[in-house]
Amino acid sequence: MTEDLSLFGDDESAMPPPHETGLTSIADWQVDLLRKALDARGLKSMTERQRAVEAAAGRRVDSLRALSHDEALRVLSRLGQQGSPGSDEKSAWDDRDGDTWIDKL
Repeated sequence: MTEDLSLFGDDESAMPPPHETGLTSIADWQVDLLRKALDARGLKSMTERQRAVEAAAGRRVDSLRALSHDEALRVLSRLGQQGSPGSDEKSAWDDRDGDTWIDKL
């Protein structure tokens, strides 16, 4: 990752309070799951990761810790629904033109 670890890192000084819409602040396990979901989508730069989280949350997010418990669950759900880029790509096997000897068996 890049130098800006405070955006989606564990920098305690950069942790704003949870958004007013949620009742409970985000848990450490949710931060870990969000990071894994972003990694699974192939999002490496902080800009890409922030855009994906903001799109799923429906608001500006400066840090994963700024999400409420409920928002984090919603973001995880939306990231999971979107799948990873290229997940709906076909393989060379699916994209073949004619039958192979295996198809003729």
